Amino acid sequence: MSNSFPDKTKSILILSLLLLVGVSIGFNKFNIPEDDSALSRNGAADENSNFYKPQIDAEDEADRFIQQASENYFFHEFEEGVKNYLQAIAIYESRKDLHKVAKTYESLGDLYKFSHNVENAESSYLKAVDYHTQNQDPTGKARSMQQVGDLYVDLEQFDTAGEWYQKSGQAVKNVSPNRDLAKVYEEIGYYHWKIKNFLLAEENFSQAQEAFAVTKDQMGYDHMTSILALVKKKRKSTSRAP
Repeated sequence: MSNSFPDKTKSILILSLLLLVGVSIGFNKFNIPEDDSALSRNGAADENSNFYKPQIDAEDEADRFIQQASENYFFHEFEEGVKNYLQAIAIYESRKDLHKVAKTYESLGDLYKFSHNVENAESSYLKAVDYHTQNQDPTGKARSMQQVGDLYVDLEQFDTAGEWYQKSGQAVKNVSPNRDLAKVYEEIGYYHWKIKNFLLAEENFSQAQEAFAVTKDQMGYDHMTSILALVKKKRKSTSRAP
């Protein structure tokens, strides 16, 4: 008994040191010195810092524009990001690749949203809705509508947000379960939770949980299980309130 405590303490200290080494390695990966030869092979440092940037190295031209736009997004180079997303969209349109056009408009909407350009964010999401509709992709259409709803939640215009979430839910009413469908229901659930409509929150979270179960997404299923427990508890406490 007397020797067990030191052994446990040693194990904890060793584990702590290993974790510290891991954190250090993870941190340094994104702060590579400018004279490191790996930069020439795998990317480049930002001219104003040592922050590591991955290479823009996709084989496909449109995908390179997407990579560049994603980097612009990260570094808040919004005008350049818009140009690169639009270049990618033009190429995808020329190929009649409606799915990628729609997805890129969603990303463009996110960029506009992040830069507080609400009008262009909504316009981009609605263009995504149009292309998902042409591509007969109800789940994609619902996701883009849900993104418009998210935009109005951020603006605290909850009635308008609710209208878009309702449209989103209607779009996937007869869709077979898939992971994107689960995420749509999850986001609608969070909206109803935010406005304290716990019954509808529970209903949408349950649908998300079911879709995660069918697609064997254990992490998503477990998360919804935890959220549902909280919502049910909240609903019961609210119903008991005088």
